Amino acid sequence: MTVSFTRSMQIGVPEIDQQHRELFARLGGFDDALGRGDRLEIEATFGFLREYALVHFECEERLMREADYPRLEAHRAIHRTFVERLEALSREHAERGPSAFLRLRARNWIVVWLTDHVGGEDVALGRHLATV
Repeated sequence: MTVSFTRSMQIGVPEIDQQHRELFARLGGFDDALGRGDRLEIEATFGFLREYALVHFECEERLMREADYPRLEAHRAIHRTFVERLEALSREHAERGPSAFLRLRARNWIVVWLTDHVGGEDVALGRHLATV
């Protein structure tokens, strides 16, 4: 499964767009590690995603507060759900190892979630930010 950040996902805020590029670049390696069942790389990427998501989400949420974004609370709830699900998958991986089923679930969920979230919610945020 190829994962890439596209121009249509840019929100027009250089800091956020660069963070999204970094996330997508890391997901490409994560996808490869999941396919190989590389336990150490999977663990390292789960750790990176947990930490980076918190930093990235805080940055986005700060912009939303400053711009009085009407969907702030809904967007924040989506971020919380992502972090909770990511932590659950990470715990499951730590406890059970990289089973084929876990690898498939993690790959599909993270890739689809990030693509849909950035291409939908974050692009909508970018449109709002362009008006303020």
